[in-house]
Amino acid sequence: MSRVAIGALLATFVAFSAHAMSAQIDTDGDGKASLVELQTVFPELSEDLFLEIDTNADGFVDDEEMMIAVETEMIPDIETDA
Repeated sequence: MSRVAIGALLATFVAFSAHAMSAQIDTDGDGKASLVELQTVFPELSEDLFLEIDTNADGFVDDEEMMIAVETEMIPDIETDA
């Protein structure tokens, strides 16, 4: 395997892990965050804000929704604010 291919593969793993749900939030390890899980880390999070973050209305916040919520400053980034 070429060095370029190995570098691309490693970059993919790093990019994936940077956007994966934090274990500090996803305490049950299902890859999604419930309102209760998010309120454990963000006690000020209201149900209304949770519903705003949960754009697909499935009752959970996934990696993409979490990333958007952090980027739009709906919630702080616990990785940089910790």
